[in-house]
Amino acid sequence: MTGIERVVVIHDFSTPEGGAGVLALESIRQYRSRGLPVTLMTGEGRTPELEALGVSVVGLNAKPLLEVSAMEALRQGYHNADAEALVRDWIAAHDTSQTVYHLHNWSQMLSPSIMRPLRAVADRCVVTCHDFFNACPNGAFMHFPTFSPCELKPGSFACFKSKCDRRSRLHKIWRFARHRHLEDMAAFGGHNHTFTFIHDKMKDRFQCAGFAGKDCITIPNPVRAWTKSRIAAEQNSGFLFVGRVTSDKGADIALTAAAETEQPLTVVGDGELAKSAAAFYPNATFAGWKQPEEIAEIAKTARALIVPSRVSEPFGLVILEAAMSGLPVIVTKNAYLAGDVERLGFGQSFDPGKKETLKAALSKFAKDDELVAQMSQAGHETAQTLCHTPDSWAACFLDVFAGKLQALEAA
Repeated sequence: MTGIERVVVIHDFSTPEGGAGVLALESIRQYRSRGLPVTLMTGEGRTPELEALGVSVVGLNAKPLLEVSAMEALRQGYHNADAEALVRDWIAAHDTSQTVYHLHNWSQMLSPSIMRPLRAVADRCVVTCHDFFNACPNGAFMHFPTFSPCELKPGSFACFKSKCDRRSRLHKIWRFARHRHLEDMAAFGGHNHTFTFIHDKMKDRFQCAGFAGKDCITIPNPVRAWTKSRIAAEQNSGFLFVGRVTSDKGADIALTAAAETEQPLTVVGDGELAKSAAAFYPNATFAGWKQPEEIAEIAKTARALIVPSRVSEPFGLVILEAAMSGLPVIVTKNAYLAGDVERLGFGQSFDPGKKETLKAALSKFAKDDELVAQMSQAGHETAQTLCHTPDSWAACFLDVFAGKLQALEAA
């Protein structure tokens, strides 16, 4: 922390709109708790929480791409000139040699345009990769129509031809063009940004794809357990799903498997499948979005958490939130934590493309009290080794910033 005068956090949202938003706000809270001045550059604007923290907000007061017209989304998502001006002008007016920059996500409102002014401060900039958009046009290294992994080189002609987008061929062409624009705006290979990844396998995936960033390190996410005391899962019945109720997150996989094995399932979250699923699965309980303390009360009655994503999960906060609370997890093999889950003995992985494997797991977990108790205890005792606390997570970033500043001083 020595020598840092201000931390500039950059993120599309100023509210906890998803996992990345939760972590962006957590970084702000942690930096402020250490007495550091913080400026947030955002596509949104001020919030009561940020005001209470004394954060200086420089915002566009814009709307996410899905909430504007198609033409505006195409323009704003490809190159948001207002966002570029916001970052450029702030740097020109306020930057100092001891100011550091922490970029989270840009893909909703800020666009690749912000990368051009950030090149001037790349020596003091850390980019946290919460998803794959810095390396892959569709942000997932996934062929969405088939839900199969994509091994094509991003930006190649084969990538251009691939009909991999979750929406349409035309949308893929736009995303491909945006990705090439990102490469032009950022010029990652020619600057000294530090890129952080939330799992070693995520870093490896970027590098195997030919990602140009030179300084790449792994900093696992911070996780807070839902409960401090162990959930006695072996005494409970029924299963739990927590997340977006969408096909890419595999909500339908969990619902179908639970219905066909006649196991109760509580679904916490919302999404495109929620309304239709409620009609097709009347025996499931749809709780909607809940705050962590509300999820904790529901989790206390569950036997295990199901994480059935069809797409890659580079981390999966709910996996460790549940396991650290003593709730065993049945997790997709597409989660980078799947191997860790089985190695430490607090859950089991399955193939989301083979529904019988999940059905077999549900039946086994429902009957075997001894197995569930062992997994519950293992998760409660060991899952925290796979993640940071909020305090240690922030300390890692501050160490990176301090190292970058020291390198500049020594140059």
